[in-house]
Amino acid sequence: MEVYEFKKNFLTRLLETTNVLNGGGTNIPASAIRSEWTHFVEVAVEPTGWQALWKASRPVCEQLSMKYPLVVLGTVDQVLFDELKASFIIEAIQDDDVHFPEEQITVDLEELWPLREQNNPALNVNITADCIDKLRFFYQHLWMPWDNDGEDEHSWIDKHLESRIRFCHDLKNKTMSRQLSSHALALLAEARYIQRKRDFIELQLSQEEDQAEEQDEDNESSILKDSRSSELLQLNLRLNTIKNEINILENPIMRSVYEKIRFGAGKSKGDTPMSYIVTQAVPMDEQLTYLQRVKEMMDAKISVKMCDSLQHALDHCSPDSAIYLPPGTRQDIKFLEYLNNGGSFRGVSNAAFVEAYDRATKENPTIVSKNDDSVLLTIDGDFTLENIRLDCSNVRTGVVIKQGNITFRNCCFTGAPRSSNKQGIVIFGNCTITFERCVIKEFSTGIYSNHDCTINLVKTTISHCMTGLETLDQCQILFNSASITDCSQYGLLLEDFNDDAQSNQNGSGVPTEGSRSQVFEDYNTIEREEFTFEGSCEFRDNAKGNFVIRKGFSERFNSSCFVDEDETQQQHDVEDGLEDSICDATNVSFSANYLEASKLSSTKQISRSADISVASESASDTGGSGSMSQSEDEELSEYDGAENSTLDVRDVRYSLLEQVKQSGITSESNETVAMKHDDQVIEIDDTIIEID
Repeated sequence: MEVYEFKKNFLTRLLETTNVLNGGGTNIPASAIRSEWTHFVEVAVEPTGWQALWKASRPVCEQLSMKYPLVVLGTVDQVLFDELKASFIIEAIQDDDVHFPEEQITVDLEELWPLREQNNPALNVNITADCIDKLRFFYQHLWMPWDNDGEDEHSWIDKHLESRIRFCHDLKNKTMSRQLSSHALALLAEARYIQRKRDFIELQLSQEEDQAEEQDEDNESSILKDSRSSELLQLNLRLNTIKNEINILENPIMRSVYEKIRFGAGKSKGDTPMSYIVTQAVPMDEQLTYLQRVKEMMDAKISVKMCDSLQHALDHCSPDSAIYLPPGTRQDIKFLEYLNNGGSFRGVSNAAFVEAYDRATKENPTIVSKNDDSVLLTIDGDFTLENIRLDCSNVRTGVVIKQGNITFRNCCFTGAPRSSNKQGIVIFGNCTITFERCVIKEFSTGIYSNHDCTINLVKTTISHCMTGLETLDQCQILFNSASITDCSQYGLLLEDFNDDAQSNQNGSGVPTEGSRSQVFEDYNTIEREEFTFEGSCEFRDNAKGNFVIRKGFSERFNSSCFVDEDETQQQHDVEDGLEDSICDATNVSFSANYLEASKLSSTKQISRSADISVASESASDTGGSGSMSQSEDEELSEYDGAENSTLDVRDVRYSLLEQVKQSGITSESNETVAMKHDDQVIEIDDTIIEID
């Protein structure tokens, strides 16, 4: 099963978008942009009957408390051209535990990926896919969250189109410095996140106002007291700040001036080994005691610099620097680069998280993201973190590890207790990671690992996650006096993709529904070469099983692993010039028990698991900016044409919690769904999938 992927350069994108938005030869205002797209889609997109994958947006997964990402297979029953939406009939769902309350949902067109092979060969799906690709690129990379809020300019195309295409090109092809491009990508991702969050708050307030009016109640005072109104104001102020910065960055002449003001003279080249000591304002005796403790931890001959915060140190250090953090401090950072080259973060404290969690939380330094970022830290080389708590409540993924030998010693990773889509540590492969006396708790997935890596869990505890540790086969894991407890789903989940899989048919594993999984409560009964157990290990109170081995049907990096990738790692693509767009296919494989009814009839929802993996055979779409995988737009609007049998994704939460009928209000999501081929990694939106 394959979906379409298009390879286009920036000039092609510019010409395509200009042709769509020609407005009959006139320069149309911002308010008419959507109408032009509606007219174009009406001509190019098949109105009904085509099959596609729907990549559920993060807000939907958050509202439904589902593990992100979620990929759904189905058929488009009807395209709602005026809304740029589609009525989508669910046929197969990636996750066994996900069940939508209705068989039919309303989704945005740009969230759909048409299948290359259709049951009805008469359909013109290649043209449909190309049209959706153009629509998706425009709303995810050219249309900014504030365009709807500004004055209705009659020269939107002349003023913005070419400059934003060029901005995408500059981000993609690294014409800016790495630090500046990373900053721009972070701003764009934050803007789209703010827009999505703002739209949901406005929707909730609007619905509550309508309910109050129906009940003849005065709701003004309650709205004023509602903390969401204050939050909405803060979001609008932050979005306006980002708008001003992006407007400057779109201008190539202003960028260099902005960079000098924003980042100063730049970082040390690292010619001389340097350590950085972060200090805090304390009495002299206490300061001297702290410095003496640092002195005992470091080489006496190394040069040192004093900094007033971790962010200050990161702005000036080289990758091989050691940074020392004072005890009991909170270090808010917005770090936009990679950790590697033997550097380290070391807390000047020795309170143990495993033995005395409460005391260690107070005494050891804490690192937290300043804003709602995608990832707290990204590591792509040898690195060490010691005596540190990483607060991942503001990010979607705590630490991303791409390669290297990494050691976490006496560290604590904490997420959010009610989150269904936060991951603690994501490991790509070709890594050796050691967790020594660490605590990992309150994530959707505590550790997610690809194959071809080694994980050592030494006296480490994983608890209160949905799944404690999720890994692919051929990942070597050592449990040395480690424990995984109190997970709401699985303690350890192993995805087995081998055709001759060691399915452990000795009777000790209990098969689950559909015989796709085997559950082992006692780790001593597991005969897998991936696992080594030493010392006194503990696996208990994990709701759906301590150890689960699930049969997979693909050798790809499991799609439940995601990060919002920084595109600064992208390879250079085609330079500017007019080329014909190239349409390639991206493989998508479903499990063997995927419906024989792949006729995808629209009569009934089939709740089946679908193990989905994606592999690309082509280069990336060069039409996207460096923020392709980060940006997620959510624009919410209303329409009155929805049938009662159609459930809008935005309203699923209310159907589940309140058991009420669908309200007729639909969502309009412009979430980035992009694909790239870079270092054997494919991205569909935030989904990271490694290929052989």
